[in-house]
Amino acid sequence: MHLFNMVTVLFVVMLLGVEFSVSAFVNPAAWQLEPEAQLKMLGRGALVLGKVMPVWYSACTVMLGIQTWLDWHEPGLGLLLAADAIWVLISVASIFFLVPLNSRVVAGVADWQRIHRTWDKGHRVRIAALAIAAILLTDVLVC
Repeated sequence: MHLFNMVTVLFVVMLLGVEFSVSAFVNPAAWQLEPEAQLKMLGRGALVLGKVMPVWYSACTVMLGIQTWLDWHEPGLGLLLAADAIWVLISVASIFFLVPLNSRVVAGVADWQRIHRTWDKGHRVRIAALAIAAILLTDVLVC
């Protein structure tokens, strides 16, 4: 396995792990807090991840594109293209659906708890799609 393959898989799987951690650990912990503390915790998380995740998603998208270009004539190209497509679709859906919802939650609009539940459902779909993309990528590059 080439170094670039390993780095690409590592970046993609680490991002998936962070997204999973938000859903499995951070949000359930926040839901145990009083509403004011919960909103403060969600705001802090959004502040940190809002700076890191766009760069991380972009880096992964570029790495997936380079990986596809490098393996253009190799077996498994269809799986790589599927992983690329899923990744791009999820990135676009995040920008146009999840990010605006999260911004409304952090702003503390009147129904922020309902909006956060909607965001969490969409986030779980995002995690499942990212997991599928990571599995496809790993299957092509490792197997």
